[in-house]
Amino acid sequence: MIYDSLNKVFYYKKIEIKEKEDYIQSIKNIFAGEEKLHLPYKIVKLSLNSHSFTLMPKRLFKKDDISLYLNTTGELNNKESFLSFDEISFNSCYLAYAWGKEMTKLLKNYFPNSSMHHKVTCLIHGWHEQSKLKEGNKVYIHVDLNYFTISFFREKNLIFINRFQYNSAADFLYYVLMVYSQFELKPDNDPLFISGNIVQNSEIYQKLYRYIRHIQFISSPAYFDFDKSFVNLSHYFNFDLYSLKLCE
Repeated sequence: MIYDSLNKVFYYKKIEIKEKEDYIQSIKNIFAGEEKLHLPYKIVKLSLNSHSFTLMPKRLFKKDDISLYLNTTGELNNKESFLSFDEISFNSCYLAYAWGKEMTKLLKNYFPNSSMHHKVTCLIHGWHEQSKLKEGNKVYIHVDLNYFTISFFREKNLIFINRFQYNSAADFLYYVLMVYSQFELKPDNDPLFISGNIVQNSEIYQKLYRYIRHIQFISSPAYFDFDKSFVNLSHYFNFDLYSLKLCE
């Protein structure tokens, strides 16, 4: 996605990499074939994803202990992982994470002056911005293939965030209602905002709608002005991408 100094989005392209393809080679092929990736930009921000992450309060966080924090998740491969962290200043915490060393090196070679942020960091900042629009409790979900990230905000404060893998719509609903139950939220009153890879006529959406009274797709970000060519794009699909702008 490319936008100008006035935050007007004028270019967007989605390229999917199939599950069985060599990810690193696919990135190299994409970079070789996309002319716009070779143009000079004032600011370049990249978002990468991994399941190895955890939130730590600022008062307890130590940069040298990231591997220790992540080893408790069971996802960390020390030899192949690049360790880093993002500051979540509004909540006085850090998101510590790991992702592939080879991918990090490749992208830094392509974009040496870029900043990198974890996908969950993008979501947290985007949800925080959305939380300012409505008072009270809010639950947010971003859906990906076979997993989703869920958070709970009380007013503008992040109370909970986690990621769950699912194999069926029943699994999905179970985890969502578990969060509602854990924090004594009321499905009849406390709203659920969803984004990502989900449509209204899907089984997942229909199950959620049956149990949660106030459910809606997350609204488009006010900080972007979209060119008229984007009129038919469902913006909630790209909420994680748009939220990258908020990361510093």
